[in-house]
Amino acid sequence: MRKHTLSRVLSLLLCLCLSLTLFGCKSISDGPVASSSRHEPGASTAVSTAAQPADTTAKPSAAALPLYAQPVDFVWQPYVMSDIFAALYGDDFVASFHSMADAFFAYEPTFACSSAEQADQINTAASNCFPLLRMDVPGVRYDEVQGKGVLDYSMTKQEHMDGIRNFTDSVTQFIASCVMKSDNTTTQAMAMYMAYSARITYDYSALDVDSTADLSSYRGLTEYAGICQTFGPAYAYLCLEMGIDAINAGGLSTDNSAHDWTLVRLDGAYYYMDTTWENGDGGYGLKYFGMTTADRVAAGQYTEKFINIGNTNEVWGPDVDVSSGRFASLRGAVYASFNTERTQVDCTDIDGKTSSFFLN
Repeated sequence: MRKHTLSRVLSLLLCLCLSLTLFGCKSISDGPVASSSRHEPGASTAVSTAAQPADTTAKPSAAALPLYAQPVDFVWQPYVMSDIFAALYGDDFVASFHSMADAFFAYEPTFACSSAEQADQINTAASNCFPLLRMDVPGVRYDEVQGKGVLDYSMTKQEHMDGIRNFTDSVTQFIASCVMKSDNTTTQAMAMYMAYSARITYDYSALDVDSTADLSSYRGLTEYAGICQTFGPAYAYLCLEMGIDAINAGGLSTDNSAHDWTLVRLDGAYYYMDTTWENGDGGYGLKYFGMTTADRVAAGQYTEKFINIGNTNEVWGPDVDVSSGRFASLRGAVYASFNTERTQVDCTDIDGKTSSFFLN
């Protein structure tokens, strides 16, 4: 009797074990299996994805953004030239300038140049129109024997080519960071002026008599550091890259202090701009944007007839009409910012009084 009972009990236990082995323990979960460290990565991901609801939220593309929120489609231009240089020096100079740039890009030692005078003209225009020259060449020279301009490189070819790429990247990134697709010419010039004034650092050590600091516009566009003679042509170059005519200007104050700034043409009229002084006042305003000659003379006690345009020693302050009062309302703007749509710039003066300058 005990044998039969024991045999029956053993049979029941065996059936129970087989049932658990074949079908598992249903009490753990009747739903999807949660992921765990014991699952294969692929299987875990597939199960987890199936358990999540589909994300139907539309992601806005750059093209879907309004134009005032899209960076400008800027393409770096290897050849830019101020109209003032072109008119002063002529077509042969412009052709020689382009030949110099081509040789520089190819790391070639010579280029087409007609005279030592023309080589000097190229050196004069380079800080505004080709800052890259000072990256690797102290200045072009004319070789009488070859009858060509000469580029004396200080870098290896690889260093030279890397330097060109770094420069173009720096300029491209700067412009794309502050200029938007909706911006008109005035807004472009103003956006670059505000961004550049805020970014630059004045190198006071360069004022030491025995200083050997790099004062080139090249440094002003790669390190964003220097002094006024760095920043004046550097801002001019940024404008030229955007198709806005510009050139540096400079002069002596009545106490014989030298200073450089920028002459920019907007909608057919010329204006003086001073990113250095704007930076000195905090770098967030427009006090020195769009100045007339009278504004420039008053702000610094400069003499018009001694204002040297482009360091040419041939074009002077009285030769250029800088009299439009279009931006007169900005003279007290110590702080300025664009509205969302970039149709106006909102300004605050030193007393906290606010005003708006419309850009359309």
